[in-house]
Amino acid sequence: MKIQFALTSAVLSFLLAWPSVAARPSKCTFDLLRFACPQGFKSLPIEPQQSFALFHQKKYGVGLFVASPESGFDEKTFMTNVIKTTLAKIFPKESQKYAWKPVDFSGSVSTFEIGGGMARGFNGSQGVLIRYRHLKFNGKEIIVGYAAEFGRGSEGKEAFGRGLGGDSMPGCYAAVDVIYSITGEKMSDNNPCDLVGDIR
Repeated sequence: MKIQFALTSAVLSFLLAWPSVAARPSKCTFDLLRFACPQGFKSLPIEPQQSFALFHQKKYGVGLFVASPESGFDEKTFMTNVIKTTLAKIFPKESQKYAWKPVDFSGSVSTFEIGGGMARGFNGSQGVLIRYRHLKFNGKEIIVGYAAEFGRGSEGKEAFGRGLGGDSMPGCYAAVDVIYSITGEKMSDNNPCDLVGDIR
């Protein structure tokens, strides 16, 4: 399947570039949250009333979001807004009328994870993947996740229709780096994305 080859090639090229771009992470802040700026991503301006920070990696079609919502927040309502805003910002020329299918979420990357979610969308021409992790750290609610393109045209339609598994490795790597910069956890010999990610 062509989408498998294209995605695998993109991941391999990303892996080759990763060590050089990850050498000196700078710090970003949102509200009272301080974290490592995702390497290779650019900060995207969003409306002041939005309660999250957004970063874009154009080369791989990935948008990374970081948020620290108030305790007791409505997760479904909050994430619906985050996902809708993220997709509109990173894919402004695409139709925003996506059909959605939930994807089984498994494989934590942090001991502070208390939940998360994953879904696949298709708007008739473009497939997308959404994945986020919900953490509780030092009394704070923290959301770190990403939206990524996942196939186009007939390939995107087939991936969506058949419910093919997969992940955005650039998105996963960036999310783990941000999470660990917040929690202080150390990377093991094997990046957790290599263990929980299923490249398709």
